Amino acid sequence: MIETEITILINRKSDADLIKQKIIDSKIQFPIYILEYENHYRLNFISDYEEWELDSKILDCFSEYEFTSELERGKKEIRLQLSRYQSEFSTDGWGRPIENPLNETKYLIKKSNNKPEKFNPQIKVLFEGNEQHYFVNIVDGINKTSEEKGFLLLNEFKNENYEADILNDKLYKTPFEAFQLGCYKMQDVVNQDFKDYIECKKKELRELQKIPRKIVRDFINSCNKSENEGIFKNIDKDIIFERRINWQTKLRIEGIQEFKEYIKSPNQELCARNLKIRSSWNINLPNITIGVKFSPNTTNNEKEIGNIQEYRQINFLLKDNKINRITKEN
Repeated sequence: MIETEITILINRKSDADLIKQKIIDSKIQFPIYILEYENHYRLNFISDYEEWELDSKILDCFSEYEFTSELERGKKEIRLQLSRYQSEFSTDGWGRPIENPLNETKYLIKKSNNKPEKFNPQIKVLFEGNEQHYFVNIVDGINKTSEEKGFLLLNEFKNENYEADILNDKLYKTPFEAFQLGCYKMQDVVNQDFKDYIECKKKELRELQKIPRKIVRDFINSCNKSENEGIFKNIDKDIIFERRINWQTKLRIEGIQEFKEYIKSPNQELCARNLKIRSSWNINLPNITIGVKFSPNTTNNEKEIGNIQEYRQINFLLKDNKINRITKEN
């Protein structure tokens, strides 16, 4: 049994007897609680049926009023408020959980003299700078039990298609109400598309970074092995090498010939250091920044220092898949 909790707030006390009689006429077979407050009445009862007919019986009493689930801008008197709620733990007669348990509130307000606001069924959604198009497809519908006419949402949000399957949802009073709820219901589709979009971008980015990463790895590996051929394989002829301490340049070398002389010199700080690239790469092509760690060299006169590690940061600037600039931060 699916229990529905129904609450009616009557904001004009003079309407209380009228509404109470309509509930009595509905022959509801459950206790009905009537709570009186200073400025309004509250009626509560639980039913094993949603009591949809109650909406029409209330409207019969107020010809100049209508129910809406969306309050318009500006102040409008809410003469009555009707809520239906089903617990998310509700089950059907077979003990299975129900889909889309009710949780709705309708407001009885004066009918608007304005024409319903028009809307474009096409929704534009930005995935970063890329504009995607979605659609809220709405068709006429009818409740075969009550003969109530209204509007239905279709289970198609990616294309404009009025022949798609009907969304197992509800009958909406107005196209605008269906449109508002359709915008909400399409979010699952949009979120999945955005997730796929991000994953695709990551894949494209990995592919774009594949060669630059390899160039940097090969350079570091060749430096560790002091293999000159590998070191200079991807070095641009106009290479600039800088060594900085606290962001101040202490050494600057320009051109591949000077860089070769530096690599061969006893004061170089790139080769035979067993540099290990740390896992975090900062890639914003054409710039690549890596962190490296290594154990400092010791001499015979120095005491052996445990597993102390030193850390450095190296920035590479690539140009046409060649290393055009290397900046080593100490």
